[in-house]
Amino acid sequence: MPIAQMKTNFKFGSDAARTDFLDEAASELSVILRKPLPAIMVMLDDCSMYMNKSEDTVFFAEFRYILPQECADCKSEFLKELADRMLALIQKHTHVDPYRIYMQFTEMTREGAWRYTG
Repeated sequence: MPIAQMKTNFKFGSDAARTDFLDEAASELSVILRKPLPAIMVMLDDCSMYMNKSEDTVFFAEFRYILPQECADCKSEFLKELADRMLALIQKHTHVDPYRIYMQFTEMTREGAWRYTG
């Protein structure tokens, strides 16, 4: 199961704005990772975050994924697309300075990942 685990000190203006972000993140990941939407998990934690002696908005995201088989020969291009699209999405919804967004990508093996059975 592809998972996006995100943490931020950004305060969304409403529950609807937060849900819109989560919906769009799940949809983008579904397309990029070539997985059905029900197989995508996104998590968002609000927490205290402090960086460079500042509590300005900061965003951390970890993406765990299985590399689509058709991308096996172009992994660097796949990761660039994933990073670029998620960076744009995070900025669209939070307006956070891109130098205060940190992303980590973890590739899982097919054998070690949960399998969607729907």
